[in-house]
Amino acid sequence: MTTTRSKELKNLFERISSTPDFSYVDFSDINATNALGDNALHCAAVWGDIAAVELLITAGIDINKHGEQGYTPLHYAVEHGHYDIVRLLLDSGANPFARTEGDLPFTTARLNGNDEICDLLSKYMSNSPHRPETTPEKEHSANLRREIEELEKNIQENCEKA
Repeated sequence: MTTTRSKELKNLFERISSTPDFSYVDFSDINATNALGDNALHCAAVWGDIAAVELLITAGIDINKHGEQGYTPLHYAVEHGHYDIVRLLLDSGANPFARTEGDLPFTTARLNGNDEICDLLSKYMSNSPHRPETTPEKEHSANLRREIEELEKNIQENCEKA
């Protein structure tokens, strides 16, 4: 890592350490977590700071780390509507099938009204190397696809009526 990158990373960790959730975390390890299991990427994803997200990914942070309530950085980016960060995380190998204590990122996006992110996630889900092999997961994914198709059909019908 270049000296400039090291300095940027140090500054980022200082900024993250200034928050109550990370004030006690020793960032001598890129994958250090707070007591809830969140790493620095969780924080950057919530903030919507794409430069910080890029820096952390380049430095080798675990992008699929499950933290508080099973949330990954992707879940936080989806929840907060940070489309560009969602795309960056997915392009960098984030698992679109990662579960919280119950929800996939797609469900989190839908519940938060982030339909554009749902569209993006759908594309990545269909081609993901993380695609689940277990029957319950496949069934859940099929149900999500059917839900998407039904929603798209309803939208189209409403547009035609208008």
